[in-house]
Amino acid sequence: MGQLFGGGQAAIEVAVAAVPLLVVVGSAFYLSGQHRRYGRLVGWPAQLTLAALLTGVGLAVYAVWPLPASADGLCPVDPEPAPPLSLREAVLALGLFLPVGLLSRSRFRRGLFTTLALGTALALAVTAVRATGILGLYPCAYHTVAFETAGVGVAGTLLGWALARWVPPLWPFGPHRSWPVAVPDRVAPDLTRRMLGVLIDLGLWWFGAATLVALLHAYGVVRPGTEEEVLTGTLLGLAALFGLFLPLLRRDRCTLGRAAVHLALTEWSVPRPAARRRVTARALLLPVPVAVLIAFGSPWFALAVVGVHASTAVVRPDGAGLVDLLCRLRVRTRSSLDGGLPRRLVRYVPPPEVPSPL
Repeated sequence: MGQLFGGGQAAIEVAVAAVPLLVVVGSAFYLSGQHRRYGRLVGWPAQLTLAALLTGVGLAVYAVWPLPASADGLCPVDPEPAPPLSLREAVLALGLFLPVGLLSRSRFRRGLFTTLALGTALALAVTAVRATGILGLYPCAYHTVAFETAGVGVAGTLLGWALARWVPPLWPFGPHRSWPVAVPDRVAPDLTRRMLGVLIDLGLWWFGAATLVALLHAYGVVRPGTEEEVLTGTLLGLAALFGLFLPLLRRDRCTLGRAAVHLALTEWSVPRPAARRRVTARALLLPVPVAVLIAFGSPWFALAVVGVHASTAVVRPDGAGLVDLLCRLRVRTRSSLDGGLPRRLVRYVPPPEVPSPL
């Protein structure tokens, strides 16, 4: 059976771009699901929700590290057996899988056997990705580790579950509620939530363009030596599509990343969809210039543009950025726009009235 995308350097270029893209897409779906179920995430449960996201990203990085960009000198001439388990690898695996058990018990309220099954599946998945060179995208397993590492990961998961079960009652301040409760999402979104939406947008844009160019190159559509020019054109095209035109078609007037954290662009004084001319003006003043500067190799100037925009957001109570003030737009939550409620919200339903027999 041949390798994916023809194997060789072309398949490696696809892996280098597609693996981070999958991580960003998975993060977007995870955050969207949490907001859909629980609405506004606040307090200690919100921190554990973000910790679960970081744990998943950490395991993905651990599975593919160091994700080399070239096959030169990657595979030994004579295949070598897996090295014995070292103390460094054991400690690293234990530390990465420990939060899996902790969060399974404290944040997601899963039992021992469910946690054991989850930890075993994750450990085997990480081992399979490493042993197969990211499922065959690389010509060989570029980072072989001892198979006992999977057992250490399972043990770390069980240890984390046990700590979450027995340690909280011994804390000086007593146990804290660690799972979220659904609340209406009507309060102005904080800067952390907005920043997560921006980071998802950047990841989808950059790695999406890189993956598309890598796939075109793998199938011979892009001529060798023109990858940089094609990547720049693809970045500009996707920036115009997803940053300028797509928000005009959505009711919340948001990009995909901001929509993943359930944000909306509305009129300044009333929670209704922002006028398209204002959304266009905002796109031309902020995301389009940032995208152009990054595409042409000037990320520091792009960061300066973002800093000027954020200079008012960090001091105003409503978190309005400079471009939002100029365009008379306000960033609200999607629920404040459409009146939606979290799926896990407990709703009071009055009992039916029973007619009196008298």
